Amino acid sequence: MNEEYIEVLKAIEGVGATLAHRISKELERQGLTIYRKKVFKNARRPTSSAPMTSELRTAIRAYYEADPEATQQEIANMFGVNIGRVNEVLV
Repeated sequence: MNEEYIEVLKAIEGVGATLAHRISKELERQGLTIYRKKVFKNARRPTSSAPMTSELRTAIRAYYEADPEATQQEIANMFGVNIGRVNEVLV
C-alpha cells in the first residue's frame, strides 16, 4: 500500500463511516484497490493439505523412523501436509 493512500485513510479515519465509505467507493471507481478481508464459508479457510489417510500416516511414521533428524516441517513438505498433521502422527 503506498504512503499517499495511507495518509488519505488517516485523514478520513475520524470523519464517519458513511463519508469514509463514499470516499472508498470513489477511490475504487478511479481504479485504486482497497484491501478487504477475505471471508470464507463457515468462517474457515479451505483445507490446503492432503487428507490424512492410514497409508499416509504409516508413510510419515516410516519416514521419521528412517530419518529421526528430519524436522516436522521437512516431513510436512515431503508429504504435502501441514506441520500440525505431522505433529498429530508423531505424538
